[in-house]
Amino acid sequence: MKKILRISLLAAIIGMTSCEDATDIIQESELSEDVAFQTVNDLRSGLYGVYAAYSPDSGGNGSGDQILFNDLFTDNIKRGFASSNQGNQTYNFILQPGSNFPTTLWGGRYAVINFSNRVLRAWDRIYPTLETADERVAADEIKAQLLAMRAFCHFELMQYFVSDYQDLTAPGVIIMDFVPEVLDVFPRNSVGEVFEFIDNDLQEAASLMGDTFDTVGSYAGAAGEQKFYVNPDVIVAMKARVALFEGDYATALNNANRLIDGVGIEGSYNLSDDDELTTLYVNDNVEAAELIFALSRRQGDNQIMDLWSANGDGIDGSPFFEVSNGLFNTLSANDIRRYILIHSQSVIEGFNSPDNVLLQGKYMGSNDNQFINDVKVFRLAEMYLIRAEAQARAGNLSAAATAVKALRDARLISGTSTLPTYANLNAALQDVLLERRKEFAFEGHRYLDLKRIGTEIGIGVSRESVDCASFSSDCDLAPTSYKFTLPIPNSEISANPTIQQNPGY
Repeated sequence: MKKILRISLLAAIIGMTSCEDATDIIQESELSEDVAFQTVNDLRSGLYGVYAAYSPDSGGNGSGDQILFNDLFTDNIKRGFASSNQGNQTYNFILQPGSNFPTTLWGGRYAVINFSNRVLRAWDRIYPTLETADERVAADEIKAQLLAMRAFCHFELMQYFVSDYQDLTAPGVIIMDFVPEVLDVFPRNSVGEVFEFIDNDLQEAASLMGDTFDTVGSYAGAAGEQKFYVNPDVIVAMKARVALFEGDYATALNNANRLIDGVGIEGSYNLSDDDELTTLYVNDNVEAAELIFALSRRQGDNQIMDLWSANGDGIDGSPFFEVSNGLFNTLSANDIRRYILIHSQSVIEGFNSPDNVLLQGKYMGSNDNQFINDVKVFRLAEMYLIRAEAQARAGNLSAAATAVKALRDARLISGTSTLPTYANLNAALQDVLLERRKEFAFEGHRYLDLKRIGTEIGIGVSRESVDCASFSSDCDLAPTSYKFTLPIPNSEISANPTIQQNPGY
């Protein structure tokens, strides 16, 4: 059986001790961090709480975190036939400091960072007391995972709350590498400072972890379960994605190539064929050859289908969101992604027909629950598209075309694709953007892709008229819109007078 990741009692204790009352009264039953964290196993329990707190798939009934926001705010979703107006404001590009999505993203990522820092603080106290080499190796690998998760959450905050990733002097987010006091307030660090912090955390994590995951047996039971934890390959994938946003395309390419051409901790990664890719989503096949990192979801965890419907998958699931006609139109009948994204019970009346019922099929539940699926965070497909983009930006348009073709070939049910030809960088980036839309729909990428690539080449949100009519919404959002950066939420503004709001809000 797959290992269940839970916020353990220990993590709950950490959360309870995160606030102090006005008189610093210590209750007789209170369990302090010094008592809660005494051994390597205690540190590992705290690490489980960090993983469990990271919830890009949280939410339901029209609200949530990045998995829903990226597609609902852009062009991959339309109103479902059982809608009671869920998500209407977000679909209508209404984005304010009091909106749900920025509040959830900001608070959620800083919660993970806070949990990580609390366990790291305990690690600093415990590590000097460890007496055996095995204990120190285990502790080093715990710290590596904590640092990587802390870095990754700082990075995700940067993705959403920073306007220009490459203006190093512009406001970034708040660096948190310690546990603050309740009344502490902090201004935003600069973009350059935050990216340096992220890079340093990832580099230290890589050094502590090394090339192998020596203590994986303490975490993973069944085959493939090491992919639920930050291992050496996950750190490489994180470095590749971070470098892409930094504009360090040589580093992004180098790390993507390491996973495409190299050997991972369980052997080489490969793009899954159509049958295996289907099992990755339908059965949560954690052994799929292209899966690098996923979030384990079991009974009692987030139910990702709650983001789409009231009663499960299919025509009887009361879906309040459906796949947009715009996304459906990009998928050929020979593309396996069409049959993964579009539920078999969908009703297709014609091209852009208002009567099309395009049911979401990527998350149909699993053996654990009809609402639950693992969350796929990194796949080899992303590394191929990072390779393509980095090569295009380096002027190697033919190599970029080869990388895109490799992914497309893997997604065809039969035959091979035509090698694309790019007249210039913009043409290559437009093709990469299209491929990313098809490949990563409903995985938390579309808004960020339009922000990073679309803004550069003049492509914003452009919905099919039949899709925006389903919500009586505007169809387009210009690539220059300030709404491609989220507002600092009111919850932070009201508590932190030193914080600087983003332009336009």
